[in-house]
Amino acid sequence: MIDTNLDHVGIVVPDLDAAMEALTNNLGISWRGVHTPTLHVRTGHRGVHEIHHRIAISDQRPYLELIQAVPDSPWALSEDRMLLHHMAYFVDDLGLDSAAIAGPCPVEIEGVGEAGDIPRTFTYQDLDGLRVELLERRSGPLG
Repeated sequence: MIDTNLDHVGIVVPDLDAAMEALTNNLGISWRGVHTPTLHVRTGHRGVHEIHHRIAISDQRPYLELIQAVPDSPWALSEDRMLLHHMAYFVDDLGLDSAAIAGPCPVEIEGVGEAGDIPRTFTYQDLDGLRVELLERRSGPLG
């Protein structure tokens, strides 16, 4: 079951540090620091592979997740400006809940677990151009 309480919105940015500074200076947003996770993902055109990220999460709810653009990925930018990327919601069972909406919302990319289990951690699903991220439950942003 999808928890309809919004967890965060993801925003892809061309320069993470500049975006954090702009949002702090103009909107008063504070950050939890910069995280550099490596995600194991599967996409239709590249199969299973790794993506290295630079991400910042705001302190305030709903969270803002700033993601440094990654070329040739779902986090690529076509212009040199911030882009609203996705809205994220927690689910009770990632595999079942993702599959339940996959007809009208096909999977674009999904996390891969250490043992190769798919989906794991997250899925991005497309609903007529609106990207929705489904998340396994966790204790807070980035775990």
